[in-house]
Amino acid sequence: MGYNSLNYLRKCKIVNDIVQSHYKAGITTYSGIFPMFVKHFYPMDYKSFMKMVNMRYLDKQIKEEEDCIGKADDKQGDGNVPANQLNLF
Repeated sequence: MGYNSLNYLRKCKIVNDIVQSHYKAGITTYSGIFPMFVKHFYPMDYKSFMKMVNMRYLDKQIKEEEDCIGKADDKQGDGNVPANQLNLF
């Protein structure tokens, strides 16, 4: 996944936490939770909401993305600066 997906995965995690805190099996429905609690927090349509609710292994995916971004940041700032390189900032 690209670097943009980390924020999307975090948003999905928040939406799933909202749903889990308000969902009661057999009493409430996703279509009842969506307009009351989620739509005001994250404006989206119901189809996008259902995609987020049905995502699996969010914690694992978030951890993998954070590790991937951390490794990419390490490659950029390796600290090997040539002696003739100007230090402007």
